[in-house]
Amino acid sequence: MKIEAKKEKKGTKHLLLIVIILAAVVIGAVVTFGFTSGKAAEIVKGLSEKEVVETTVPLEEFLINLAPEKSGKENYLKIELSLYSTDKEAEEKINANIPQIRDAVINVLRTKTADSVFQEEENSLVLKKELISQINERLGIPMVSDVFITNIVMQ
Repeated sequence: MKIEAKKEKKGTKHLLLIVIILAAVVIGAVVTFGFTSGKAAEIVKGLSEKEVVETTVPLEEFLINLAPEKSGKENYLKIELSLYSTDKEAEEKINANIPQIRDAVINVLRTKTADSVFQEEENSLVLKKELISQINERLGIPMVSDVFITNIVMQ
């Protein structure tokens, strides 16, 4: 009796081991097929990509007295800007802080001379970098990633 019970337990253990091995082989085959068929790569890529929301917020026109040049000549700058961000809450935050943003822009522009407005560094206007820095400082977070100059006239 005891011998038969032990044989039955051994047979059950062997059967359980065979089922586990077969399940592992089937799961391995499915996973391997998924990776080699390219569908898994698409799924992983889809998970890793987050939705990018691009926002461009135009600002009203600025008319600024530029800093006088050494010759004493005064110049005026009329400029229109749009702020670019990839933050999904940018439009709301920018529109809620228009007075602070306009003040930051005015403070940057009024220190410029006619020559320094178009000063370039590394194929980019220095003015743009200064505007981005000052606007983000006023917003309290680095939300604005670019400034587009949509119209500019100097007299």
